[in-house]
Amino acid sequence: MPEGIEIDVQYAVSADGMPEADTLRRWAAAVLQEQAAAVELVIRVVDEAEITALNRRYRGKDGATNVLAFPSELPAEVGSALLGDIVICAPVVARECVLQLSLIHISEPTRLQ
Repeated sequence: MPEGIEIDVQYAVSADGMPEADTLRRWAAAVLQEQAAAVELVIRVVDEAEITALNRRYRGKDGATNVLAFPSELPAEVGSALLGDIVICAPVVARECVLQLSLIHISEPTRLQ
């Protein structure tokens, strides 16, 4: 992990095929490495019940979604490097992956061979 980047990965759900915490950290660090200052990020992997509750509370929408992002809203004088939280719904993302692979296979069968 590049210096100055802290990424906390939390799992509130478990399922086969989910990326390991170190993999999620590497992916996020690859995006964040261009930041000039130190940064902190929380990535939370959840189930449909938790993301549905968050979606309703913060967006006023019923139902599960794939990803929600919550930027940090701390005052500058706090001096925190926290960028915010990313909440990923594992079951929704898994279903979307299957659907996308099916669509690719249907629309471009020669690409997968």
